[in-house]
Amino acid sequence: MNANYEVLKHQILLCNARDEVVDLAAKFTKVASVKEGEYICFQGDAQAPLVFLLEGQLRVSTYSEDGIEIPVSVVHCRECAGEISILNRVPVWANLAAAKDSVVGLLDRAHARQLLNDPDVARALNSLMARRYMGLAASRSARSQSRAGARVSAVIEATIGERVSGDLSLVELPNQSTIAAMAKVSRETVSRVISSLEKRGIVKREGRAIRIRDRAALHLLASA
Repeated sequence: MNANYEVLKHQILLCNARDEVVDLAAKFTKVASVKEGEYICFQGDAQAPLVFLLEGQLRVSTYSEDGIEIPVSVVHCRECAGEISILNRVPVWANLAAAKDSVVGLLDRAHARQLLNDPDVARALNSLMARRYMGLAASRSARSQSRAGARVSAVIEATIGERVSGDLSLVELPNQSTIAAMAKVSRETVSRVISSLEKRGIVKREGRAIRIRDRAALHLLASA
């Protein structure tokens, strides 16, 4: 089997796919390292590949009417990016950059379309799209809230999504600048809110990650 088989087998799109499907994807996938802040593709790129995130974290952003880059969401390890534009045969709708040093797998569009048409992969993609929709809906709801603390809490909750199955789970958040942009607050406000959550025992910071100690309380604050 191809050398990339083992790392791709653990990707959300491929974890339930047949061995021959994973091996074919591995054959044509190019693995690359990207530094924090480095762009993988830009909004409007008609040849942007399917991107598998093997390590690290990616930032999805778009441009406002006046050319300001606005963070929209993040891509976590084992997830992918670019699949919708490939299926629709249109340019990518957003920029994709490394939020931290990352390792990605890049699959050209022709082979990506073949992969995405596989029934096992299509089912996995449907599940992933449903989770993303729920996260974006929660994030949009957060922006309409008047209280900064509630908006930041809602963005945090939307970002961690279903990855947290219970209390004391460790999750890696986007950087504070990204959270601030998504919540429409200042970076200082994000820092104050997270410090407040920590003092109240709802979260605990561990380096660049946080440990969720009380998911119910976080949800209550996000819904305020």
